[in-house]
Amino acid sequence: MKIILKSSLIALLVSAFQISFAGTFIDSASVVSVDKVYKQVRVEEPYQECYIKETVQSGDGSATNEIIGGIIGGAIGNQFGDGSGQDAMTLAGIFLGASIANDAEKAAANGEQVVVSQEVCEKKVRQKIEKRLSHYKVTVDYNGREVSFSTKRRPYDEIIKIEVTVDGLDN
Repeated sequence: MKIILKSSLIALLVSAFQISFAGTFIDSASVVSVDKVYKQVRVEEPYQECYIKETVQSGDGSATNEIIGGIIGGAIGNQFGDGSGQDAMTLAGIFLGASIANDAEKAAANGEQVVVSQEVCEKKVRQKIEKRLSHYKVTVDYNGREVSFSTKRRPYDEIIKIEVTVDGLDN
């Protein structure tokens, strides 16, 4: 019985000894270097592109004459035919009246054409690559060893607090 008790006590002490080597604690280390680490980011940049657009117009540029011609032609076409034939004649009168008014407007202009200049602006997007700060690579001297780690915050002091994790070795 004493042997089992001694063996259990020894096993418990060995386990406790191994556990005491595992854990985390806070200590201090001297900063050796702080390096900025950049990454490339694709950025969309909106811009506006403007240019002069020239269009050729003949006539007065208004559709009023064609609309009135269509109304008059439709009224005249409506006088002919009956039933669905009357509807077809009304439609034909509308198109014929608008066409006659358009031709008359062009003839009145004597072939003169007007060039109209107008500024046109378009919104576009261009992509560009920018270099942006990603994080800092900090190298510290901890008990005679240089250790590096990444962080989002830049350390400004010469000596900083670090978190040290100790794990026992498994055989």
